[in-house]
Amino acid sequence: MQANVARPHSARAMLEIMGRQLPNVWTTHEMLRSTGRLRAQWPDWCYAPLAVAEPLCGGRPDLAFKITALASWRLTQGIYRVDQTLLNALLDTPLDDDVTIDVLMRMPEWCIYLELPNILTPRGPARGVWVFIEPSHLHSDRPVFLGLLFDTERDIARSLEDGAMYPFCVRLGGESIAQALAQTFRTAASELESFKAAVTPVISVLLYLCAQNAEITCNGVDAYPVRPVPVHTRRRGLRIFPPPAPTVWSLGYRLGAALRASQPRNREDHDPGIGRRIVAHIRRAHWHTILSGPRKDLPPEARQRELRWMPPVAVNLDLGAELIATVRPVNNTVSIE
Repeated sequence: MQANVARPHSARAMLEIMGRQLPNVWTTHEMLRSTGRLRAQWPDWCYAPLAVAEPLCGGRPDLAFKITALASWRLTQGIYRVDQTLLNALLDTPLDDDVTIDVLMRMPEWCIYLELPNILTPRGPARGVWVFIEPSHLHSDRPVFLGLLFDTERDIARSLEDGAMYPFCVRLGGESIAQALAQTFRTAASELESFKAAVTPVISVLLYLCAQNAEITCNGVDAYPVRPVPVHTRRRGLRIFPPPAPTVWSLGYRLGAALRASQPRNREDHDPGIGRRIVAHIRRAHWHTILSGPRKDLPPEARQRELRWMPPVAVNLDLGAELIATVRPVNNTVSIE
């Protein structure tokens, strides 16, 4: 009897199919990247801009987009799963002009894969999305757009064909994320309007991941993803080696459990100070930006901005039994003590 073989994650399967259908694509891309960095510099938050992949694509911009996303993701292979209750709260969090584009520079890896099942795109439902940042050619430290490659349902063997999957760019114009989204969806084209519903949850989860107080765990243990460090080799100098398999990161699973436990239970109490009944409720979540650094020595625009997501606040709620945290061993991660 033949043993059941577990299928690879769709993100990993895409990596493997690209390596088979484009022989030596990773080695060639790595060499083009090394050559490109001798002529131009780009920030540390970018593994390689789109221009590096263009010689491999024969004038096919969609293929260059896919190679750029997968080449950047290949070196970390981080898959991020968000708790559904937290996702609902994030989607209910209004986005204002205080959330600046600079917060995206905190994305922990060059390219990440967000698991967001049931996202609907103009090309059908998607399992998730790869996310990377493209730098500006004129100002190397400034991002020009946020690249989203949607992992749509398809024949995996045809993934490299034009029209398969769905690449999309959020133009990072203006100073805030809200302004960038407004500029991207300024047109009334029906396709862009329908696509806005797919982009919104991606932005919400990405901002949470980049927030200072994001809850990130791996195998039940608090941990934080990091970019790989180059290793010196005898023949080819400094090289970055990809991991043998993806790493799954969980976002907000304890927080999501706490939010579920704190749902209102039709409880009413009297406030002795005002003599009124306080009905149990949840105060709405919001994004909060704080400025860090010395107040006297630096003007406000020069101080570091840190984004924090303030979760819904439970008011007069009966939480019931306390949550029990589960701790499991974790390998090959950087644990936070």
